[in-house]
Amino acid sequence: MKRLIITHFLLLCLFLTSGCAVEMISPYDDKTVEQMERIDQKIDHFYLILQSVPEKDRSFTHYSSAYLDIDVQIRSLERRQEVREKNEETLKQTRILASLWKQDMAIHKKQNSISDFMIKRRMSQYQRLMNTMIVGELAKRQ
Repeated sequence: MKRLIITHFLLLCLFLTSGCAVEMISPYDDKTVEQMERIDQKIDHFYLILQSVPEKDRSFTHYSSAYLDIDVQIRSLERRQEVREKNEETLKQTRILASLWKQDMAIHKKQNSISDFMIKRRMSQYQRLMNTMIVGELAKRQ
């Protein structure tokens, strides 16, 4: 009798632990990765274009539509992350990206130009952030 109880207990434990994996993060989403990669490319392209123009010709008005285009892409990514369950970390990173982009856009508008030094700094900053976001999403693949 005691052996039967132990056997049932062990089977019950095995059953409960094998079928009840708790997920603490959202599942992998290739559309999110694709969207992140597009944004990364757009940001890189944007700064490479800025870099190719003499500093005196980098007025905000010439680039405002490009800033807005990228802002729309970032906001779309943010909305996608808001509706995914258990996705707090990616959503937090996306909000950081949105905040940095708005801040950089406002600085360019206020100063009406951007230096080579700032372009290199921002390119590096966005490359690190986007790489972190993409690698984080790819890590969710099983």
